[in-house]
Amino acid sequence: MKLQKGDVFASSNPQGIGRPIRWIERFWAKDRAAQYGHTGIIQDEAGTTLEALMTITEGNLFEQYHGQRVIIARPKTMAVRVERSLISLKAVHLGQIYPAWRLPLFILQPLARRVSWRGKYVVCSELVAKYLRQIGVRPYPYQGTNPDELVDEWRRWRDFEIIFEGVLPATAADFGKLRQTHAK
Repeated sequence: MKLQKGDVFASSNPQGIGRPIRWIERFWAKDRAAQYGHTGIIQDEAGTTLEALMTITEGNLFEQYHGQRVIIARPKTMAVRVERSLISLKAVHLGQIYPAWRLPLFILQPLARRVSWRGKYVVCSELVAKYLRQIGVRPYPYQGTNPDELVDEWRRWRDFEIIFEGVLPATAADFGKLRQTHAK
């Protein structure tokens, strides 16, 4: 299986900030579990991403996350919606600085949902939630959404197919071979 434009991913985010993010997510989670602390959108088969890092930027899934635990989900929607949403998100957010000042709001998650500056500045999970709302597979507002909420939705809702969960290989070619091997 290959990646497709519009797939979404979450990583374990093992960096220093990832641990506190997952701890706060676990506190607010109904299931009291949170494995993933960062999310992004996949733009093509090669793994080009749109995500909120130090800025809203484009990167590469395999270069940045190989060797880490990731989950990749595929929203079930029309390709034209995906294309329009990606164009819109890039026009509004690409190059914006990461709103680190919003992270403390997530400690009291209801506050993160209410204080959003009208969505002008988004953290990684809000960017993905905004995208999913724009393509019609997520009915909820995107403000205050955390990575664990998104992953729980991907696992439970019929509008998503989990295409991969595990340790990410180093290249798209290795990913394709891995999926073929697991399909047997």
